[in-house]
Parts: sequence; C-alpha cells; structure tokens
Amino acid sequence: MGNMGKVNTNKRLELIKAIRMQNQYNRQLFRSREGFLYSDLPPGQHSELYGLEAEKPLEEEASPAGSSFRFRFMVAMVLLLFFVLCDINHLSYGGETTDTVFERMTASADLTGLFGIIK
Repeated sequence: MGNMGKVNTNKRLELIKAIRMQNQYNRQLFRSREGFLYSDLPPGQHSELYGLEAEKPLEEEASPAGSSFRFRFMVAMVLLLFFVLCDINHLSYGGETTDTVFERMTASADLTGLFGIIK
C-alpha cells in the first residue's frame, strides 16, 4: 500500500479494470466448465467459452443422457431399501446376514469377498 501513493490515478483505474476483467473471465470459465460437467448435451456439442460458435440444433435422441444415471440411482435405492429391510427384519439371503455383508464392506476396499457370494 505504501507504493500506491506514487502511482497516478489512471494507472490505478487500469489495474482495477484489469482485475475486474480477469475476475469476469474466471467466472465465465467456471460457468463454462460447470455447464460442461452438468449438461445433458452429448460430447462435442458444447459451445466455446464466449459463445463464438454458432448454436447447433439439438438432435432428439432415443434416450436422454440422464436416463442412465436415473436408472443406476433407482437400482441403488432398491438395493439400499432391500438391505435396510433385511436388517430390520433380521433376514438372511443365501446364508448371509446384513451384519456379515456390512463387515465385509467395512473390512477393506477389496470387493472380492463380496463377489465371492455370487459365485
């Protein structure tokens, strides 16, 4: 701050303008990356950062990109519900209780023990 007194007003305004422009650029870049991550567009149909590309018309697809996530989410919820119901009612499946399955899940990150049940 001590050197700011030696800098004239025009230089200060230029510095503030440059900082604001960089901030605006960073925000646009963040929005662009966020849109790329969370959009439903297929790869290759994302526009440039400043929208210099012409908008491409979206083609209708048989299944939207989010349907796979919804399906996987529903399967996970059904499995979780099944696990909770088995735990509440103290049921076992194939000789395995929820306690033994939970112990296998928390014992290590190696999933070969869990897949041993399937074989």
